[in-house]
Amino acid sequence: MHKTTYTLAEAAELLHCHKETLRKSILDGSLQAARLGRGYRVSRADLQKFWTERGGGELFGKSESLPTAAESAYVKDAAEEGTEKGVGRRRKASGPRQLTLPLD
Repeated sequence: MHKTTYTLAEAAELLHCHKETLRKSILDGSLQAARLGRGYRVSRADLQKFWTERGGGELFGKSESLPTAAESAYVKDAAEEGTEKGVGRRRKASGPRQLTLPLD
C-alpha cells in the first residue's frame, strides 16, 4: 500500500525543495492542500499534478500509480456522504489572517 497524503516536509523532500517554497505555492493557489491543525497535507494526486505542471516527469513509479477513476469515484462518494453534517468538508487554504496587528 502506498502513501496517499504527505506533510509539507515529506513533499519537499520528494521534490527536493524547501517546504517554504511549497507553502508559498499553497497560498498563491498553484498547489492544492488541506489544512490539518497547524500544518498542511498534500494529496498524492495534487503533488503529481503540481510537479508535472512545472515540467517535472513522473514523480511516482509505475508500481505507485495514481488511483484509477473508479477508486477516485469511490473516495469522492465516501467524502460526500460525510458532508451532510459538515464532516469531511474541504476548505481552501488561506493566508495567515491572525498575524495582522492593529496600528497604535
